[in-house]
Amino acid sequence: MPISTRRPTRPHPPLTRAARVKRMLEDRARVERLARTFKALGDPTRSRLVFALSIEDLCVGELAEALGASLSATSHQLRILRDLEIVRVRREGKSQRYALNERAFGFCSPRSCNAWKDVLEPDAEQSV
Repeated sequence: MPISTRRPTRPHPPLTRAARVKRMLEDRARVERLARTFKALGDPTRSRLVFALSIEDLCVGELAEALGASLSATSHQLRILRDLEIVRVRREGKSQRYALNERAFGFCSPRSCNAWKDVLEPDAEQSV
């Protein structure tokens, strides 16, 4: 068995918190996706769609009726949310049912985050 002439490698010291954050911020694709997601949620119609889907999974017709919008306008807004993977769609017979993609929101999903709950259900806090 040959004897290795290589020196043992020393483990790299752990990154500081600032260095870890800096490394993540350098991921331009991730930062751009985050910006697009917040921009999408900044639109009142899309926010209302997310709010509606945080209550219940619905098809386009039900969403359009709930929003008081046309099927075309609702479909257009849903396409933007689908492209960002904020909502997902599944076939149910002849219709398509839309649901929130909770994973797209990470730790701040509308169904689990207290900040969302405070905004979406302000009356619930008063009844406690």
